[in-house]
Order: sequence, then structure tokens, then C-alpha cells
Amino acid sequence: MSAGSTTNPHHNAVPSHDASTVIALHSHNCVKLTNINYPAWRVQINALLVGYDLIGFVNGTKPCPATTADTYTAWCRQDQLILHAIISSVDPQVITILSNVKTSKQAWGTLQKLFAGKSRARIMHLKERLSRFSKGSKTMMQYLHDIKSMEDELALINAPLDDVDLVIHVLNGLGSDYREIAAAVRAREHPLGFEELHDLLSDFDSYLQRDVPSSEPSLVITAHTTQKQRSFPRKQRGHPTSNDGNYGNSKRPVCQYCEKPGHTAKTCFKINPPRRGGQGSARQAHTASRFVSSDWIVDSGATHHITNDLGSLQTTTPYYGDEQVVVADGSSLPITHTGLEDKGASAQRSS
Repeated sequence: MSAGSTTNPHHNAVPSHDASTVIALHSHNCVKLTNINYPAWRVQINALLVGYDLIGFVNGTKPCPATTADTYTAWCRQDQLILHAIISSVDPQVITILSNVKTSKQAWGTLQKLFAGKSRARIMHLKERLSRFSKGSKTMMQYLHDIKSMEDELALINAPLDDVDLVIHVLNGLGSDYREIAAAVRAREHPLGFEELHDLLSDFDSYLQRDVPSSEPSLVITAHTTQKQRSFPRKQRGHPTSNDGNYGNSKRPVCQYCEKPGHTAKTCFKINPPRRGGQGSARQAHTASRFVSSDWIVDSGATHHITNDLGSLQTTTPYYGDEQVVVADGSSLPITHTGLEDKGASAQRSS
């Protein structure tokens, strides 16, 4: 869309408008108004009219002067040029709606009433559609664009959604593949804006397209008792020795967002940054991100230890109970085996 002055032969980037200046507007490069894109169309036309100081013609702040006024003819010419620009920016299927309008203000008001009228039924329809909308087979970009379009329509009819509601609608419509990233976003202390969420989900979706496998680690819990265990034989009755084939079954998880090992997207600090000044949270995060370490510390003074390596135990027994291990971020990990470790024998091996 472009504009030019009919009274000034020289080109101006933004022609100054006064009562005797008529600016010709051309709308051949703008997005055409259809039944579904009124918010986007209104933004571009409104910006053009404000930029050339012509918005008063359509909002009524620059009414038509008296027919005897010197500015009457110039006002009418300018108003008709604005009307022409509006009609030219409308899709042929919508032009019939404007067949009877005479001024730019009438055209502007007719389109606003038709596409942005305050209607309780329209608000309820949009909100119900949002609550049931899902990504399905759509691309992430198309899914987010559709939701934002509905949110824009609600804002246009004075029923806007706040950031929290918009984020909830987006997350609820995602499939099970996005469970980790959705949990991480919900766990944030401060809610994300739509733009941030858009970038986050787009990056995560790009990662999923590469189909990188990842798995949660299985933990083995072992009980370390006091000095009495040193007299136990290396192989005890009732505690069968673990099969060598079980060694190395545990795998370090790979984050679906940052692609670094040792954690998942639910605990990724690129999604959930540590609180400022909160040393406690930082320490918990550091502990959680290292729970899959292969180091085996025997003389820690603790009565129970956790490892993801069956090779660290002398005797193991499969665990079929319901208990789980809760880590720093509140998530639970399964217990697959219990076993014993002889401190004396362990010291001999380490030497």
C-alpha cells in the first residue's frame, strides 16, 4: 500500500496533511480482508491512516465541514480516496457488503460491526472452540497461529484472554509427545508470554522431528549397614548374585529440549531457570542433575544408597514393591533391585 499527495509534485515519505492537501492511498499491496482475517486487516489499515493523519475520517474526529466551507471540497475528495482504499483492500466476496456505503466512516463502521460486533454468542463460540482445540496432525506453527487468531478475535470484541489462560489453552491441546515440555512450563514460577511459549514449543518440536530416543534411568537401591556386614560372605543365601546381563541396563536420559544428558525437559534449567538469589533451589537442581553419576561412595555415613549401576553391588534381588524414589524436582523414579555391598570387600577392590 502506498500514498501520494495530489497537490505536491515532489515525493514526500509522509505527506503532511492539512485542509487543502489530498492524499491518494493505494491498497494493492495489502492483505485483502476476508471472513477470517479482520484483526490483521484492521491493524494494517489503521496503521496507514494514523501514519498519514487520516484516521479522523473513519473514527469521526474529522467530520465533514459545512457545504459552504472552503475545505468542503477537499474533505470530500480525501474521504472518497480513503473509501476507495478500503474497498480495494477487501476481498471480492466481502465487497458486496459495502455496496451502499457513501463515506469512509460508513465503510469502516460497517466492517467493524460485521466482523467485531459485541456478541455474547460469538464470545461463547470462540471460547468453547479454544477449550476443545487440539494440535492433531497440524504443524506447530499452524497450531499456534490458529490459537492466536482466536485470541485476537476475542480481544477485538472486548473479551481478551490473559497470558495464563492462553498458555493453558495451548498446553491442553498438545499431544502426549509434548508431556515433558508441558509439565516444565506449568512448573514455572513466572508464566510465559505467548511469544516465549511460541519459541519454546517451536524449538522442542524441531527436536522431536529428529526422533532422538531417550529413556528414564532405572535406579537400584542398596542398604549399607554397620560394621556387622563385614563378616558376611560375598554371596549370601537368599540373595542371588545378579546376572551379568543386567549390567549396564540403565541409560542416562537425554533432555528433549537442550539435548544434554543427565536430565529431561521437565527439569531443564533452560525452561525453568533457577530463582535469583535462591541458593537452595540451585543446590537441589545440581543434585537432581547428577543423580545418575557412576561414582560409588562407600564411607559416606549413610545407611542407604542409590545407584543406577548393578555392577556396584555384590548381591542383588529384584524389587517388586510399590515404593519409588522421589528426587529434588518432585518426580518419582522406579526401584528395580535391592542389594548389599560389603564395605570391607569394596575397600579391597578399590585398592
